[in-house]
Amino acid sequence: MPKLKPSPQEERNRIIRAIIAGNQERYAISDEFLAEHLNMSLTTFRKKKAHPINFDLIDVHALSKYLKFTPVQAASIALGRDITAKEVKDFILM
Repeated sequence: MPKLKPSPQEERNRIIRAIIAGNQERYAISDEFLAEHLNMSLTTFRKKKAHPINFDLIDVHALSKYLKFTPVQAASIALGRDITAKEVKDFILM
């Protein structure tokens, strides 16, 4: 049986989860630290992390402060897709 392609929303969620998890690992930031600084319980943070569509914009702003999103990561989160090298190059050369 062929593997089903994930829905567009699930693909966007995977990108956001990967960025959050990668930066948490890079900067050694725990879920507990982020939950505390986002003023939410650990359970709520983990639920939102599992389903990033539930993060409010204010939560994303706080995450970007602590997880130090790069401009490409921030654009990927905003657009819900990976940004290509060509798009970055075209933007720089504008």
